[in-house]
Amino acid sequence: MAKKGEKKPANLDELLDSLKQEHSKGLDESFKAFDAFSNEENQNHLYNNIFYPAQQDLYTGIVQELDKIFGKNDTASVHKKEAEVKRAIVAGLKKYFAKTHPAVTKAIDSLGMDADEAYEHLTSQYDRHVAADGRKIPSITGLVELVKGKKNTVGHVKRQIPELTQKHIEGALGRLQGQYLQHHFSKYHGAEIAGYLKPKLEQEGFEIKDKVGFAQGDLGEMLRLREQYILKKGHQYVGRREERHH
Repeated sequence: MAKKGEKKPANLDELLDSLKQEHSKGLDESFKAFDAFSNEENQNHLYNNIFYPAQQDLYTGIVQELDKIFGKNDTASVHKKEAEVKRAIVAGLKKYFAKTHPAVTKAIDSLGMDADEAYEHLTSQYDRHVAADGRKIPSITGLVELVKGKKNTVGHVKRQIPELTQKHIEGALGRLQGQYLQHHFSKYHGAEIAGYLKPKLEQEGFEIKDKVGFAQGDLGEMLRLREQYILKKGHQYVGRREERHH
């Protein structure tokens, strides 16, 4: 992560390049790195200067291409216009990745992809990037599904794009956090992290009530526990140490 006073990453390629240079030597450094990544200032930077502007570019790119194809007519039918809608999605995703992952768009030219290959490449990269699962986080390819409806128009396609924005930003941030955690914590066993946190919990006046559950907690559970004991919100494995009277 960019240290105080350093220039913040302009895109994810820069951020991931800097991540390659981060090598935590112990859990103290791993947690410190995670705190730097997850603090509000950094999260606000990623949201406000990378992901949200990129979503705006995505919308603009798709809309501009639709207007070019359909003559700025929002009432024009998109029924059976799959190739045209795909072309618009490609135009939008090129703008999106120019803001977030320039390397993704460069691969289209460097590998000599045709229109169909570019669509498959960009949509699969984007869905992976936003952690689309088809349930909580819809795939961008859902826009193409609109061509199956006889009554669907260009306006329907345009309207659906902003409905995806927030879910896709949250998905992208979540996936990025996962990459960051993998980099800094994958070399540690969960029980090792539990052992690291135990004395810190005790310093805060907590004791381990469920030792087996605590030792078996996954990384996400350990991170939530750490956050909650610092914020004094409590946790199912932990309770305030009872005073013993003699």
